[in-house]
Amino acid sequence: MRTSSNKLTSLLSVFVIALAALACGKAEQKPQWQNSKKIAGREQGLSHISNLVVDDKFAYVTIGGTVSDANAGTNGLRKIDLATGAVTSLDDGKQSPQAERGGLALDDKYVYWKAGGTIQRIAKNGGTSETLVSENVGMGIDLAVDNERVYWTNHGYYSANTPQVPSPIYSALKSGGKAEVFVADQVVPHDVAVDDKFVYWCTPTSILRKAKSGGDPFVIFQANDKEGVDSLAVYRGDVYFGFRAAGGSRWALRKLTSSSSEPQMTKTIAGKYSTKQIAFDGDNVYFFDEDGLIGDVLCRTNINGGNIDKLDTGYSGGTIAVGKAGVYFGALDDLMVIGK
Repeated sequence: MRTSSNKLTSLLSVFVIALAALACGKAEQKPQWQNSKKIAGREQGLSHISNLVVDDKFAYVTIGGTVSDANAGTNGLRKIDLATGAVTSLDDGKQSPQAERGGLALDDKYVYWKAGGTIQRIAKNGGTSETLVSENVGMGIDLAVDNERVYWTNHGYYSANTPQVPSPIYSALKSGGKAEVFVADQVVPHDVAVDDKFVYWCTPTSILRKAKSGGDPFVIFQANDKEGVDSLAVYRGDVYFGFRAAGGSRWALRKLTSSSSEPQMTKTIAGKYSTKQIAFDGDNVYFFDEDGLIGDVLCRTNINGGNIDKLDTGYSGGTIAVGKAGVYFGALDDLMVIGK
């Protein structure tokens, strides 16, 4: 559950897919990605891929999140062999996973995810999952991990001119324990990210950070009340985010150099950007752009901006991650890959 703009984007995507299906009569319309390869999909029990992370050999996805998925057994956390497409269930699916991006993270040993009203973790090679936190975990969360702790914030729908109740950024030890308030009283906080020193997050019109060692939150970017900020990521100490200008209907992808203690001017990396997950590899950033009402375009450009390479296009993209062999993304029920 996110900003009203993302809610509208999701509804529009569903509408476009429905129109495409009607245009083909009764024939089943499947996602079309011309240059990408399908690794696994509904045939392997996948459904509604909502979150994706990868390591060298495997992808980890949360799927389902609906009552019908729970009844069909297509619900929960799955591990996918990137070489063979073999799918392994890592949980029993009884606690519904998060049905949109933000509730999944990975470190060297464990996968962390939001299931039901808890944050769980399980060893990447399987075993029994353990509950890290069972308090202050909302219906939808944004989740990040570092060497010692889990950080998250609860998010929900909101719209202009409606009351907004401040909510905290929480943290807990990765070994489990009580939820602690890392930062209190933030206005619709979302998109939590971490680096070695700081925790970052968005509000609808600002980007903030706070040192892990303590101190007060610091605003590193402030938009006005008619502009928008969304979809935060941190890479090599710099912050990348979606920005919508006042009166604008489209988002841009911007970069903010955050090494200074003072707010910085931003640089536009891409003039058109669909506020979905982005991924990095070396000096490249991968992201989705909306191709009118037809579908999404998977794009690549330099982390400092420049020419934009359109790698592939299809009806729907969303989650994205970079591995050794390529760029992986979820397209409805399918896990796809394309070479870098």
